[in-house]
Amino acid sequence: MVDVNEVVHVWSRAGHGTPDDRLGRYARALTADRPVGPYRALDDAQEDQAILALYRVDRPQATIADLHQMPPLALSSYHQMLHDLAREGLGPMRDSRPFPIGELR
Repeated sequence: MVDVNEVVHVWSRAGHGTPDDRLGRYARALTADRPVGPYRALDDAQEDQAILALYRVDRPQATIADLHQMPPLALSSYHQMLHDLAREGLGPMRDSRPFPIGELR
């Protein structure tokens, strides 16, 4: 499993202009209930849950319904974060449990 600092390092190397402390908040949100490890494809629901975990850093009360009402371009940076991890052979581990609900800070 990869720790939060390694996730931040991957995102920094990918060229995100986001400061490392903010990337750390995204990494903690993503890994709050699931470790990041070797890449495994996620089904649509699991990918939605991973994106929701990231989105809740910015909008703590967001729901899956909120994600489904957003234009794809509005969520593209969160998709890109998952893609950057995948390019390094990493991703959230698959699990049947939903990501945690609530504020992820």
